[in-house]
Amino acid sequence: MIYIKPSFYDDFKCIASKCTDNCCIGWEIDVDEKAIDKYNSVQGEFGDEIRRKIITSPDGSRCFGLDENDRCPFLNDKNLCRIIINCGEDALCHICKNHPRFYEWFPGVTECGLGLSCEEVSRILLSDTNRLIFTETNDGEKINLDSKEDTVISDNYIFISGLREVFYDILFDDGKSYYEKLEKIILRAQNFCGEELPLKSNKELIESYKRTEPIDDNWTCYIDDLLLNFESYAKKREEFKEKFKNDKLYPKILAYIFYRHLSKSAFDGGVMERICFCLEGVKFIELCDMKTYCRKNKLTLEDRIENLKNWSKQVEYSEENTDYLIYE
Repeated sequence: MIYIKPSFYDDFKCIASKCTDNCCIGWEIDVDEKAIDKYNSVQGEFGDEIRRKIITSPDGSRCFGLDENDRCPFLNDKNLCRIIINCGEDALCHICKNHPRFYEWFPGVTECGLGLSCEEVSRILLSDTNRLIFTETNDGEKINLDSKEDTVISDNYIFISGLREVFYDILFDDGKSYYEKLEKIILRAQNFCGEELPLKSNKELIESYKRTEPIDDNWTCYIDDLLLNFESYAKKREEFKEKFKNDKLYPKILAYIFYRHLSKSAFDGGVMERICFCLEGVKFIELCDMKTYCRKNKLTLEDRIENLKNWSKQVEYSEENTDYLIYE
């Protein structure tokens, strides 16, 4: 089995109480059966508390019931996990132990990554301008393609991952501006797909994002403002593009979005749809940065981390929203 992951994958550590957007707040935390078995063996008052606070959600899954402030009931006043404090990290349920890690499995290949909804992951990605590097390891396990479907998916994956490598080479070509790189990727993608990419205009893109299911009220207000004041923000569009035409971070963001989403078309054949989704994703992030730039007359690294993180939370962590934006 081959394992692929970004070079910073193994160095990631949760910053816990230092995080300003704690993943234990506002998210429903599913509890897997293996964890429930562990919690059933925890003795004393704390064990009783854990078992009492595992509830059944409307969809039938088991989860920790959030408190009146939408916090996990085991998050203390210092934003530290009481389950870790009392029982150790091994006692965490699967989602808590793995977040923000993600995995995609293909015949003979596992792609691993870290989700950009975590502000620390976004900070790591954007904290340097070097080329995004992926490492590859092989555990020596022999892979058998047991069905025709496995063979098709494997062939598709090889083909699509090759296209993705072409995109990476374009994105990290220091001889071209960011917008020249985008044009070249669009041209390559159109040649690959055999037709023009149906990319949305800026205004159409924002309207499309407005139709996604909001993760919270802040997102709704943000999109409404972006639409309402779009013409005002657009007046600085050329100034913004000139300032960021040689930006090193947008290519990195797009490369990472390609990494997470493009290979999935090996399963459904939706290569063109996913290319558009990735290109429009980084365009939307850029529009959010432009909005910040217009409001503050500057764009800091922290601003960019915040905009990237919020995009990922709203889009990548809602299967419904991701599917809508890909296939609408």
